[in-house]
Amino acid sequence: MGISRRHFIQSVSGGIAATTLTGCFSSDKQAEIAFEHGVASGDPTQTAVILWTRVTTAANQVTVHWEVATDKSFSSISQQGQIITDGSRDFTVKVDADKLAPGTRYFYRFLCNGRYSPVGQTKTLSEGDIDAASLAVVSCSNYPAGYFNVYREIVNQHQNTPFDAVLHLGDYIYEYGSAGYATEDAEAMGRLPSKGKECLSLDDYRKRYGQYRSDPDLQALHASIPMIAVWDDHELANDAWKEGAENHDPSEGEFAVRRAAAAAAWVEWLPVRENTDSNMLIYRDFNFGNLIDLYMLDTRVIGRDKPLEYPASGDAAEVEKVIRESYSPNRQLLGDSQKQWLTERLASNDAKWSVLGQQVLMTKMNLPQNVLMAIFALLNAPAEQKADAMSAVAAAIQAYLQLEDKESVPHLPYNLDAWDGYYSDREWLFAQFEKNNKSLISLAGDTHNAWSGELKSQANNDIGVEFATSSVSSPGLEKYLAIDESALKEFEFTLPLLIKDLTYTDLSQRGFMAIHASHQQLTARWHFVSTVKSKDYSVSTKSVSTLDGLKVLSA
Repeated sequence: MGISRRHFIQSVSGGIAATTLTGCFSSDKQAEIAFEHGVASGDPTQTAVILWTRVTTAANQVTVHWEVATDKSFSSISQQGQIITDGSRDFTVKVDADKLAPGTRYFYRFLCNGRYSPVGQTKTLSEGDIDAASLAVVSCSNYPAGYFNVYREIVNQHQNTPFDAVLHLGDYIYEYGSAGYATEDAEAMGRLPSKGKECLSLDDYRKRYGQYRSDPDLQALHASIPMIAVWDDHELANDAWKEGAENHDPSEGEFAVRRAAAAAAWVEWLPVRENTDSNMLIYRDFNFGNLIDLYMLDTRVIGRDKPLEYPASGDAAEVEKVIRESYSPNRQLLGDSQKQWLTERLASNDAKWSVLGQQVLMTKMNLPQNVLMAIFALLNAPAEQKADAMSAVAAAIQAYLQLEDKESVPHLPYNLDAWDGYYSDREWLFAQFEKNNKSLISLAGDTHNAWSGELKSQANNDIGVEFATSSVSSPGLEKYLAIDESALKEFEFTLPLLIKDLTYTDLSQRGFMAIHASHQQLTARWHFVSTVKSKDYSVSTKSVSTLDGLKVLSA
């Protein structure tokens, strides 16, 4: 279904002839060049946008010309220029094309050694009083785990109802090798990880981005819609924090060196505006007229303290100790510099909706203690014991639901890698929104599943709502629970009865989230693809809305 990459490229580049672009040269004038990784745009403002491509060449250095026009025949040029690239930045090309008009759709292309790149389309952000804005939200795109049908579906829908931008909330790539996470079907699909090994060096990360960007559906997405991206952990290593990661040990070299390599490759290969102080600083904001103030955060690397873990034994005293530590005022998720920046931006922006684009769940995901312990036992149970472990979970749930005084039961957060493990930083954030009289709309990724919830402070004040997207291709809880579909659906229905602030979840489907905003309402609509193991798929949809930014309403 949908359009193929070939038809897409034909549709945007057909009939285009050379116009005002002239003479591209390289250090080897006979060198063949190609644009094997397509084109991309990102970080749009009202008057500028980042344009990206990469030149495949054997030359030592090449000069690349670029053009921006308001028509696909490039008869009306808005901006143009040239830039030199070489191996020091992996022959990637990034241009900050400025002096553009607000709220305007543009075409762009590159030329080198007489060869044109595919043509891309982009759009600047609108300014002033606007009626509507739409965002496609994605995360967790795992190349070996399956096809990027979700990216293709975004392009299909964009052709009928355009999105203003794509938000990528991280895990744009995965660092694992051929025997790593979610690779069991990779060989059959022809999607084994690049170099067959885990990414450790700058070359490793560059090759991995190159592999992902060879995917025709990802190329079509980038060529159609500007992207606003942040990283999560797998652009570096699983469960990363500011000084380490679960998937890094001393035998793999210094973590700081690996972190620098991962950040360098991300900056090279993503169409993001580079921070002049440090490429480790990725937090920034965007304004969609007077409708949306969007704050893109880093909750993974720059300020995050080491994540907490529950003891495998489930010992009550040890569990209590971990919970106390999660409440410590010294635990940081954001870091001081990011907090200062966000404080200043919240005070100066005044759009209708204040939206955070960030990595991990903010909703308080507190489960009854007996249910949580039973779920941990289920997750750790061997395959032959899964049925008995699931029965134990069901018994714990029923015991809780039958209680008259549910408030007397201890509730514990199930995922300390998310905001639940950094309680004081979350309360600080909530206080900033209360102080500025703003309702918080949090967008999250990371979990591979879809969620919506209501955000409440420790004083039980309504702060805002959260909408979290499913994954592009990484497997969700359905893989780890290993239960049949009917039991999984029952569990989905039951979870909001157990978690007070949770309003909706889907635990089994891959997809993306569309955010549609007007001055009256903001709606989150989840589009799920039926499979990522075949390129033929169907789509189902679920949506919820908020009118005031404080409560989730069924659509």
